[in-house]
Amino acid sequence: MKPKGQTTTTNIEKTDSTKKKRNVEQNIVNINHKNWMKNFDPKSVDDLAVHNKKIQDIEEWLRITCCNNNSDILLLTGPVGCGKTTTIHMLAKKHNIKVTEWITPLDIEIPSFNGDYEFREKQSTKFLDFILKAANFTSLLDSNSKKIVLVEDFPNTFLKTPSEFTDILNQYKNRAKSPIVFICSDSHTDNKNTASSLFTPSLQEQFQITQIVFNCVSVTGLRSALKRVAELISKNHTSIYNTPTGDMIECVVNSSAGDVRSAVLNLHFACLKGGNCNLETSIVMAKETKTKAAKKKKQTSKFLSIGKDQTVSILHGVGRVLNPKVISVNNSERLSHSPSDIIEQFLGHSSSFVNFLAENYLPHYSSIDHLDKAAGALSDADIMLAEWREKICQEIGLYVAVAGLMLANKAPVSAWNPVRGPKNLKIVYPSPHQFPVLDQNYLHKGRVLATDYKTYLHIICPNN
Repeated sequence: MKPKGQTTTTNIEKTDSTKKKRNVEQNIVNINHKNWMKNFDPKSVDDLAVHNKKIQDIEEWLRITCCNNNSDILLLTGPVGCGKTTTIHMLAKKHNIKVTEWITPLDIEIPSFNGDYEFREKQSTKFLDFILKAANFTSLLDSNSKKIVLVEDFPNTFLKTPSEFTDILNQYKNRAKSPIVFICSDSHTDNKNTASSLFTPSLQEQFQITQIVFNCVSVTGLRSALKRVAELISKNHTSIYNTPTGDMIECVVNSSAGDVRSAVLNLHFACLKGGNCNLETSIVMAKETKTKAAKKKKQTSKFLSIGKDQTVSILHGVGRVLNPKVISVNNSERLSHSPSDIIEQFLGHSSSFVNFLAENYLPHYSSIDHLDKAAGALSDADIMLAEWREKICQEIGLYVAVAGLMLANKAPVSAWNPVRGPKNLKIVYPSPHQFPVLDQNYLHKGRVLATDYKTYLHIICPNN
């Protein structure tokens, strides 16, 4: 017969082990849930990895529109994983704004009397009915007086017939009493780019749509976000994950290309117990020497990237176009970077890329003859890019600009030239009393104006 004290100790040990086992099981269930990523979602605006200027712009728009109860429209665009949706939700939570999000439902086919299949209701009809009800009506159980409608999942019918989307926006502007936010992620394929297909420049001007463009998350923002995730892992999920190290976080930052969602996924798989990391990426580490001078040394670490599309940034694209390199392959010369490969990366924002090229191409040419051909290519591209109603013109215009600049530059200037951003020139149209002066000098016929008419007007008529 065992002593009572020994039995009590054994029972206590069993109780402790049972509690630990339950905690581990609860942890496993929590982390293996279909929404396990929500464990690492930001809890406040301060946790966002987005640039402060973008947060302030959206916050100011929400403050103005939600107070006035109008049907203003906000368009958020940017690359995948840059924090567009999370920023909206965090700011809405901060200002006590209810967010109602549209999710495209599945079409259910119903057999008719003649044996054919037909849809009960069109997607566009469901969409209009949903956003109007979400904008105009509030639940009796909801105390929030301020609300917005969020649309990120667009029905496919709008991509096929954009005119339906225009009609729906027209009805929303006339009938809705709450603002609506559209979120579009950039795509390198033009026919899959929702922002350029639906929200054309004329549509944005017609409905006075406010557009805020997000950029990729900076390295500093990624690093701070991953450090916050690492703290959550070390506090709450040690049974599933190994504690992330500083080297591992740097590996993830280097391989995520500004995508915070991809970074969190990569860190998740890198820290899983029993996982294997196999991606080579370079990390810059600081090493102290005897002279106490910090020297940078490259170390190679291995880590597996989760299917991240390694895209070319706009600065790298400008460099490849303006500094073309010719290589010899099978006794023939060709460009090291094909123009077709370059334009695939910038089909979603072709005009912006051509504007960058036009702003920076002059210092890279050593011959006036080569420069003449390059200027001609840019002029042809501008004419094609101006025809936004035809998608093929956008692609051809971008190809003409890229290929024309690369082929015209036979002897690139080998010097370092900083990349400058394009200048936004605002056209100031003449006032009605200035038109007669332009008519007298044959500068204004119909609606065609001279390019530099404002300056010339001051020369011929200084008093106006």
